[in-house]
Amino acid sequence: MRFILFGASFFFYSFLSASEYLHKTPSVTPQASAFDALISLAPTDADSFLPGPSGEALFQALHAAVPKRDISYSAAKAYMYSKADNVICNGAPGIITFYSRVCVNGTSGNGNDYPERSDLNGDGVVDSFINAEHIWPQSYFKSSLPMVSDLFNLGPTFSTPNSRRGNVRFAAVSKPDYSTSCGSKRGKEGFEPCDPTKGNVARSVLYFVLAYHDRSIRQGMDYSEFWVKQVPLFLEWNRLDPPDAAEKLRNDLVEQFQGNRNPFIDNPALADRIGAQVFASH
Repeated sequence: MRFILFGASFFFYSFLSASEYLHKTPSVTPQASAFDALISLAPTDADSFLPGPSGEALFQALHAAVPKRDISYSAAKAYMYSKADNVICNGAPGIITFYSRVCVNGTSGNGNDYPERSDLNGDGVVDSFINAEHIWPQSYFKSSLPMVSDLFNLGPTFSTPNSRRGNVRFAAVSKPDYSTSCGSKRGKEGFEPCDPTKGNVARSVLYFVLAYHDRSIRQGMDYSEFWVKQVPLFLEWNRLDPPDAAEKLRNDLVEQFQGNRNPFIDNPALADRIGAQVFASH
């Protein structure tokens, strides 16, 4: 690993293996070049970093390296259903729903074409479509661009789990009043995603605050309860459920569509390198 000085900020990077170069989508934008220089894909343990940017300096450097573009919300949803979240499941193309981990086969860019054929997720409701879950609820930023269409804040979700989560905070739930068969549940504490989705949720909200903390994203919310007090939990979920192959591939596909990556998918250890205190301060 070596360190490079760009202006007043230190950026660090490691050399990628040939397979990693092939896996990453080439980019010619200055922002992407700075981003590639900043993230380190080699270490998986925050303690293994050599001296370099951390804390607020790393937070601000990553924030500056993440470009934000206004993209049509309808186009983003269509891409999510047909490409970014369309995988092979049950032996054919389809979507694995975010809070239920249930496969619904299809290739359409319209969520109405993905009905739940029976109560596949065991929540007592047979949903007629999949819709777009805003992991950081869109009501808290008045559905404004670019946030509303940022695919790193969207997940394909059956309509009932989506509505049951609503805009409540994420939390560890002890006594659920609603649940899915994979373990997602809602209770008085908030909404807890099932174990295979916890890391995805954590990396989404960490990214969202990193990218948009300087936008109006706190409208009508109790920011302390929703975000500040939950930062340690998100960092824990990020560590316990690291990115799998599907999430890494999705990172590549989202970059092809909207021109940026989620650094916490490329290297989850960056979150601990920044630290709970810095995240909570934003």
